[in-house]
Order: sequence, then C-alpha cells, then structure tokens
Amino acid sequence: MANLTLSIDDDLLKKCRLYAVQHDTSVNAMVREYLETYVARSDDAEREERMKVVAEINRLSDELARKAVVPPDYKWNREELYEERMARWDRK
Repeated sequence: MANLTLSIDDDLLKKCRLYAVQHDTSVNAMVREYLETYVARSDDAEREERMKVVAEINRLSDELARKAVVPPDYKWNREELYEERMARWDRK
C-alpha cells in the first residue's frame, strides 16, 4: 500500500481526529473510504454518460432506418456501388 502526504488546515485535522475517535476509526481510514466512494461515484457517472450516448446512437440509428430510401431487404452489389461512385466523380 502506498503512503500519501496531505496538507490540511490544523483546525480541520483536529476536528477530523475527534470525529475519528468518536466513530472508532482513524483519519487515514476516513480519507481512504472517502476516496473509494468518490471514485466509485465517478465511475458510475461515466458509465451513466456512456449509456446515454449509446441510447442516443440507437435512437438515431432507428430514426435513420425509418427514413431509409433503400428497402431493408435490398441486396447491394459491387457494380451498382461502383457506378454510383463514378457518377459522383463525373459530377465534380
């Protein structure tokens, strides 16, 4: 386990030590628990944000599928794709 040095206001440290004694713990344990909780909340927030992004991508995908000009059962073939690409180049 690594050691960490912190600079804390003297009055705050006194209050923390008193609180720790009253709750049968240590300032070290309090700081460790706080950091673990903080990181867990941060991970939860990031996970929630990723889930929102995925949901938005799925929503947009569904919206594009509803607006699709090409029928869902259409089979693309290489020649048509090539012809379309060449037609775009010819227009430039």
